[in-house]
Amino acid sequence: MPLDLSLLLRERTASIREIQKNPSKALQGITRVMRGGKTFGFFLGAREMEELIEDIEMANSETLKKRVKEAREERKKGTLIPLDDILEEYGIHT
Repeated sequence: MPLDLSLLLRERTASIREIQKNPSKALQGITRVMRGGKTFGFFLGAREMEELIEDIEMANSETLKKRVKEAREERKKGTLIPLDDILEEYGIHT
């Protein structure tokens, strides 16, 4: 699953009042902080923040950009088969 979607699935919500009552219980992992039914902000736990920083650093890597470009060219040529296609061929659904 793409990172952006998996992050959304792990998201929790908490109101300002819930956070004031018990911050350690309300603020876990990725938490959308709500005030008056509207998003006030987000809380990222240490692990999620580390993953986000790692993803940003990877996205800025020239080596990674070059490898992605090469893989896309190979896919167009048909010399690289996407993993999704292989899984589908064998009836494996994730």
